[in-house]
Amino acid sequence: MLKKLFFSSLLVIIPFYLGSCTSQKTILSISSGSDGSGYQRISSQIKLSADTIEQIKVTDQYNSQGSQQNLQRLLNKEVDFAIVQLDVASEAMKEGKVNTLLVLTQEYLHIVTKADSEIETLADLQGKRVIVGAEGSGIYFTAKRIFEASNITVTEVKSNDDRLNKLINNEVDAFIYVGPLATSKSFKKELKQSPKLRFLPIDSSLINYLTIQFPESYQGKIIPQGTYKPLPELPNQDLLTISTPGALITRPDVNQRKVSLLTWAIISNFRKYAPFYPELASQQDAKLLTEGLIYLHPGAQQVFNNGDPRVAWQRYLQENKPLQAAFIMLISTSSIGFLIRWWRKRKQKNLLKANLQTIHELRHFLDKNPQKAREEIEDLRQKYRLMLIDGQVAPEVYEQIEKMTQIFSEQCERWQEKQRESSRNQILKLMDEWSKQLPENLFVRHEQLQSSHPQYQEMLKTGQLDLQTYLQMIQLTLTWTKLLPLSESKDNKSQLEN
Repeated sequence: MLKKLFFSSLLVIIPFYLGSCTSQKTILSISSGSDGSGYQRISSQIKLSADTIEQIKVTDQYNSQGSQQNLQRLLNKEVDFAIVQLDVASEAMKEGKVNTLLVLTQEYLHIVTKADSEIETLADLQGKRVIVGAEGSGIYFTAKRIFEASNITVTEVKSNDDRLNKLINNEVDAFIYVGPLATSKSFKKELKQSPKLRFLPIDSSLINYLTIQFPESYQGKIIPQGTYKPLPELPNQDLLTISTPGALITRPDVNQRKVSLLTWAIISNFRKYAPFYPELASQQDAKLLTEGLIYLHPGAQQVFNNGDPRVAWQRYLQENKPLQAAFIMLISTSSIGFLIRWWRKRKQKNLLKANLQTIHELRHFLDKNPQKAREEIEDLRQKYRLMLIDGQVAPEVYEQIEKMTQIFSEQCERWQEKQRESSRNQILKLMDEWSKQLPENLFVRHEQLQSSHPQYQEMLKTGQLDLQTYLQMIQLTLTWTKLLPLSESKDNKSQLEN
């Protein structure tokens, strides 16, 4: 029986190990944009991220007009993935033809005209000549939707060629650009060529209409003053506009493991995408990459739920007792012993990753329930202490884990104190307001004080108040409750005397 178990283990483990070392990488194709565009730069970063995962390699078809052409290539099965504006992909997503993986940027609508032009609002473009981008581009799609929603008719110039010179030479009155904020080299270069340009704002009522009609596609945004030029400032003030997410999408029939590996490659390198999505620079985790997504591919969803897809086989071995017994036997041979040492080293590395992932997940509790986050992290610390005692964690790895969990525990404590201080201040402010209104309606104040006790109990349960502060608050309300009848009787006596 043991001999059979020994050889069955070899048949399972050795081919897997050798295959992971010698197999060729899976090639994934992606359609992005024209050379130097924001999409092409994002695609280059995706390729670098994929290089951190040993099983995959990304190739880019970047000679594209933009979102509409990228979407069509994906639907025609010419590529596995595409970078697309979500307003362009909206209908295909609703029809189940494509799924999303991640949001990689926010694409802002820019309407550019001459600084000395009489055109000051979107409505002023009625009947004017406007460059609306090439027909296969996302710019053209968004421009058409904006003008249709505004009931504005323009003379369309379907091109992006030489648009700045055409504007300066009065061949057109304005041009449209939709792209990541200040990341397109070609667009920034155009704007620097002329000091006499102005951006048009979008009316808030139009923004409200678009965000209600197409919630998966549009958001109201601000282009900050001086984003593109400091002197003279462009724009010359904070400018109201709309944005649509620029996302990585694929088809539902694309292999789930391919999708999972590419999703993990991007998530594990999410800070590298801050040049295209500036808000990522200040984030502790990659949650912005999934914000607002509805039509997710199952492979991406698996990564969001479980983390690194490459460690699934290790979880299987940990839960399979017969294979664990086989491992003990295999240690006796030098070649298999080397494999075990390699596996243990990788296991320790994955323990670090799993701990970091857990901490990222617990950060979601900090705002609402830091006490729960702290209890969870302390349970996790105790778990690793026991694993150290049992020899399941190497001492050097345990030290790293302990340092991470201790730092997060201290953060939880600071958040708890911050919440307690905020709660105390709110309650004291409320009591101060009650004291000022005391003579006006004593019975109502009395009822409000009595009803505050369940509120304090709930705050104690959720960690917003500690026990000492809770007792102080109860004591204060009881004191006020006793004082109210006295004050009321004095007021009645004063009225009788009068």
